[in-house]
Parts: sequence; C-alpha cells; structure tokens
Amino acid sequence: MSNGSPGTVSKILWHFTGGPVWNSKTNTQGKQLKPSKDAFANLKAIMKSRTLKVGRFKEVVNVVIPSFKEYSPALKQTIELKNRRVTMYSSSVCCLADIPAVHLGYHAARYGKFAIGFHRASVTQHGFNPVLYTLPTTEVIRHIYEGLSSIESIDSGDVVSAAESIENDIMNDLDDYSDVSVDTSEVVAEAEVIEGYAQEAQSSIRDFIAFIKTFEEDQFDTIYCEREWRSVQDFKFTFDDVAMIVAPKHLGSENYFQALIESIKELNIPRKIPIVPWEDLVEN
Repeated sequence: MSNGSPGTVSKILWHFTGGPVWNSKTNTQGKQLKPSKDAFANLKAIMKSRTLKVGRFKEVVNVVIPSFKEYSPALKQTIELKNRRVTMYSSSVCCLADIPAVHLGYHAARYGKFAIGFHRASVTQHGFNPVLYTLPTTEVIRHIYEGLSSIESIDSGDVVSAAESIENDIMNDLDDYSDVSVDTSEVVAEAEVIEGYAQEAQSSIRDFIAFIKTFEEDQFDTIYCEREWRSVQDFKFTFDDVAMIVAPKHLGSENYFQALIESIKELNIPRKIPIVPWEDLVEN
C-alpha cells in the first residue's frame, strides 16, 4: 500500500522565467525580479523555440580556505592568510526546480509567477541532475577546489623551457664534439600531451562544478530549499515533455494568463497541455 508523496518531491520540475537579474559585480542574484513583460516574453520564446537554452549564467562556487599561503610582492615574502574566500566558476547551465505545486507560492517572491513545468521522467532523460548544496566551509568543497587548482597549475611551457635550457647547456659543453646531438623533442611532446589531458580534466571538473551550489548560513530558507536541477546542455524538448504552463491573471493592470491563451495558436501549443492561472494553482 502506498504511503503517498512525502510532500517535498514533485513529478513536475519547474523553470521560472521571471527570476532576478544576475549582478556581475557581486557574482550574486540581484534582489529585483525581471519586469513582468520580460518574464512573459521569455516564457513565449521558450515555448516557441521548444528549447531551454544554456545561458550566460555560470555558477559561482564559494570556498573558504582555513589557511591560505600567498606571495606578497609588497612584503617580498610568502604570507599566511586565515579563512581566505576564493571562488570557482562552472560551465554554463540551464536550470529547473523540483518544487511541489503547493510550495510554488513561497518561491514567487524570488522567481516570479511565470513558469513552465516539465515531466520529471522527461527531464531525467535529458541530462538534468539534482544539485549538490553545500556551505562554503565544508571539507568536500575545499577538496574540489584544491584538485582544480592543482590541475590548473600544470603548464607544459615550464617543461618546454627546462628542456630547451638543458639542451642548450649540454650543447655548449659539447662544442668540441660536432658529431654529438641532443634531442629533447620527445620530452616536449609528452609535456604537451600531459597539458592536453590537464585541460580536458579542467573542463570535466567545471562541468561537475555546474552541479554544485554553495549557500550561506542565512540562506537555508531561500537558496537551500530551491531543490535545483541543472544541465550543461540545451534542453530541446517536445510538447510531450511539458506538464503545465503557469501565468498570472492579475499582475498590475495586465492579465498575462489571458494573453497566453490568445497566443496558443501562435505558439502551436496543443490542447493537451494545461495552461493554468497562477492564482488558481497556488493562491486558492
């Protein structure tokens, strides 16, 4: 006998089209939502193209390093810094949220009242995966940062320069032996191969970082409860993948729900897809 849903998991994953604008100066989401007309235009554009595109947004993963050594040009020595905050940047992503309909209203203040719901079964087949949430002070996120930093430090140029220096030194010492040659090309070639592997590893780790979200202690009731899913690829969906479309009837002087109904023919939305007023789904 089924015990029903736990109330925290939904069979519909949502994409809100009116979320806050990204603040590139602070690397955080702004507090101001997109204008309603822009959120509505975004919703229509997604449905018309039937593509949820990877955007310009890259996850900024914050890491707090308890002890961090850094060279100070001013002091001309290496100094130790405590609780240094550093950042990692992921590959670009597109996002959905696993939010039961009963909880959608809680998120409206942060993401607006325009949303497209996708069947969870469809989403899982298109490369989406739940996000790992972690505080920036955890050991797990610190290990990821240390691994990425180590890989980023690999530079074949250092090996090439060392090989050339060794070759020149040996040849200078062997000026009297004109029939002797020194060839470090294999060393150089191998160094370039290693750097190629390192670049591939960097790319893979940044894809992995796209599925990590750090949040602060005061964000348990906001960021942590979003239950985000992400993909690093465009989501080219069909109408069969869409579970529901939601728009508000009353937002200022506009009735966006009615405007969406009037756009059905333009967007080729089949009748089998429910188009629901936000007020009926969430506020009643």
